Amino acid sequence: MTTTEVLKQSHDIRGLIRLLDHGNPDMQWRAADTLGTMGEPACDPLIAILDFHKMHVRLGAIEALGDIKCPRSIEPVIKRLESDTDNEVRFVAALALGQIGDPRAEPALEKALLDTDRYVRYGALMALEMLSWTPDNEETLAHMLIAQQEWETLRGMKEAAVGPLMKILSDPNPKSREKIVKLLGEIGGPDATKACKQALMDRDPGVRWRAVLACRKCGVPRRNIPQILANRPRTTPSAFGAAVLNLFFFGLGYQYIGKWWGNLVFLSYMTIMVLVQLNWNLVFPFIYIYPFTAVSAVQTYYAVKRMPDM
Repeated sequence: MTTTEVLKQSHDIRGLIRLLDHGNPDMQWRAADTLGTMGEPACDPLIAILDFHKMHVRLGAIEALGDIKCPRSIEPVIKRLESDTDNEVRFVAALALGQIGDPRAEPALEKALLDTDRYVRYGALMALEMLSWTPDNEETLAHMLIAQQEWETLRGMKEAAVGPLMKILSDPNPKSREKIVKLLGEIGGPDATKACKQALMDRDPGVRWRAVLACRKCGVPRRNIPQILANRPRTTPSAFGAAVLNLFFFGLGYQYIGKWWGNLVFLSYMTIMVLVQLNWNLVFPFIYIYPFTAVSAVQTYYAVKRMPDM
């Protein structure tokens, strides 16, 4: 008989909750699954740990509450959906609200269709479908289609899809942002201009290129494109920082700019300096190597300047 089965037979809800923080993920899952069969008595203890600082504990508690379908858990789980910093927790919270089946969750789930994370948006849509929900206006319909990633249908909505698409242009997945910008370019119209300008300053080169292609229909003047691209936030390492590191800690500057062998160079450099100090009794051997590291610092500075945006 497994540990979870023993605890279940003895109705040890506290013991099962402690297993949610077990070092073995399989044990965490089994504990959450078992708690979901404990019914009403487990509801309040599970609600009490929804603010626990460890993500996997919150996940297990929410999953169990979804299985129990306790009406008192609606508001606490909605809070997790609206405020949790972890997208997995928000995703599971959305699904749990659908499982519980209380229509009070519909406004929060509709709001979650605008979440920056595509998994959370899809989880909210699945939960709304469990509640037999249907969109009551074109904007909400567009958000539903975005959650489903039904890009072709969105294209057919034309201008009605522009506002909802702009709201999720901050999606952390660059492929999703590319799709959105491409679609805005195909729909066109003045309302897409702001979105295209925002995409031209995106940190991802694929999204920026897609925005360049979309600019003609988005209404961004061709002559303004280079200036907007030039003003985007840079994602390359600091050239000055890499140079200083190589000047005083030779090798670390290379590691900083992504060269895997940089740390090996630094360790070799430090070993040589220690051996020189021990064998030649030099008080400060580093000063003799500075002309060489200065050349390396200059080379590193210009190497970073020539690097494309990451």
